Amino acid sequence: MKQNIFIALITTLGLFACKPAEITLSPELNAEAMSVKGRNGLQIGQIIRYGEYRTDKVRRGWTGSYDVPFFLRFQGAKEKMSFTQFGPDGKLAQVACISKFQSKELPIVQDFFGIPLEYQNFFAGNISIATMNWDFIIHNPNGDFLREKASAGFVQNGSNRIDIQAIRGLKGQPDWMKKLTVFGHEFMINGKVVGAVLTVNRGKVWIDETLDANTRTVIAALATGLLLRTDVEGV
Repeated sequence: MKQNIFIALITTLGLFACKPAEITLSPELNAEAMSVKGRNGLQIGQIIRYGEYRTDKVRRGWTGSYDVPFFLRFQGAKEKMSFTQFGPDGKLAQVACISKFQSKELPIVQDFFGIPLEYQNFFAGNISIATMNWDFIIHNPNGDFLREKASAGFVQNGSNRIDIQAIRGLKGQPDWMKKLTVFGHEFMINGKVVGAVLTVNRGKVWIDETLDANTRTVIAALATGLLLRTDVEGV
């Protein structure tokens, strides 16, 4: 019986794998899909592009001298990357990301972000834009295959906050399959969805164009970081 269920699961997944992945987006999201270029292929000289957004060459590791709290706290981390995110109206953000914290770093994570230690799988970083520093963290970004484990987080600058929530469902999937894994994340301000990222295959990004240029660039930095996250874990 178990063998038949397993075969049925693999067969169903295979059928969806043959089609382009389309995540189920919130109907309130006012944005057009932007296809991602540069995600696949060689990591050397890698540049991510979508719509009017792009990065410079992604660096596996941090370069330069930083004095913001996030960098000072996590200088010793091994698995990290950095890049410049270019956005609309000439905006740009310096971005640094860390994946797969070591156990000795978890108390620092708890102190810095106020996150319970029950979560041990994190993706976190800093976005520096227009003299402002935004710190972000996402716990359990993969969601765990076949286990409906929470995957959520936030990016904040003082009282300004953008919440991050996992997207599990693909269009056309039966309900039972929507618990299998995480296909992307959506970004919310005051409960309203203002952006999203598809993190399977080549990837896609959605950003509400009615937002100010700084906020759009911050959301783009988050989306790019999530698109690159698998590469960070593999370092």
